[in-house]
Amino acid sequence: MQQPTPQQSLTTMPVEGRLFALALCSLLIVLTTTVPYLTLINVLFFSGIFWSGFIALHQTILRYQVPLSLRNAFVLGSLAGFVGGLASELLGIILMVLFDYRPGIESLSLIVEWATQQAMQNPELQEQVNMLQEAEKLAKTPITLGITDVLFNLAVTGMVYAPIAGLGGMFAVRWLKFQAARK
Repeated sequence: MQQPTPQQSLTTMPVEGRLFALALCSLLIVLTTTVPYLTLINVLFFSGIFWSGFIALHQTILRYQVPLSLRNAFVLGSLAGFVGGLASELLGIILMVLFDYRPGIESLSLIVEWATQQAMQNPELQEQVNMLQEAEKLAKTPITLGITDVLFNLAVTGMVYAPIAGLGGMFAVRWLKFQAARK
């Protein structure tokens, strides 16, 4: 395993660079997890979270001209993903409490509608469609959130989004190294 050279350390990146990566990744995660229909991008293994980490680190590295090792890119991307997950979950809770709006419900409805149409042509899919329809009903029922629910949701969301955004950050470093090698 390649050890990072001194210039590849996170400590050589200015604080503004780290904050820029955190802010950009968080903004992109919030957008891909709360904007109606844009949430569909996360249907494919949280690809919106992955690309948020990729774009944030790609732009940060280009803007601040600080090369990062894969390890440091994963750490910064994971931290940005964790912060983005917290921001996304907090915004989702605020939207649920104040406006009774649940981010992603439109996407779920679209998927259920599509699956229902597919089941008309292929009857053996009906059992899965019924399960999706039940999930949609559950998602639309009113909920009450206690403080433990909120804290648990924040922790789980942050921990799930962190490694996915970290992988996106690693991919950004790999991509930039590949681009540099081609020149």
